[in-house]
Amino acid sequence: MRPIKDYEFASADPEPIGFSRGFVLTVVLILLVVMLMIAGLVTIFRQTTNAANAKLVYLAARARAIEFQAGGHYRVPVQADLTDLIGAEINQEARIQVVDENRDATIDYIIYSRNGWATRYSPGETIAVRLNE
Repeated sequence: MRPIKDYEFASADPEPIGFSRGFVLTVVLILLVVMLMIAGLVTIFRQTTNAANAKLVYLAARARAIEFQAGGHYRVPVQADLTDLIGAEINQEARIQVVDENRDATIDYIIYSRNGWATRYSPGETIAVRLNE
């Protein structure tokens, strides 16, 4: 057993001040997981927003097609025809393609492209695809 006088003074060897590598690694991993979760949520919200916008554009295109047919001079609505129905915010930086293969005023589907995503909407089916930029 060592005598008490050996314990009177502080240790001559300096103890390291700071965090161990394991602690830093744990903090970095937790931050990475949180960042991946937030990125995933943002992607999901963007897809949901684009799907809702595509449905609105489809309904506007359908309404405009019925209007054109009732006027006696039917043509497939284009993006410029839909701006007043969908609003400037949904139309901003978007590319809208309306497809009516039979030209019967029943819109087959629309393709709504915005923010690097293309959303194809037809009644009962919504498909979102990431565009290669």
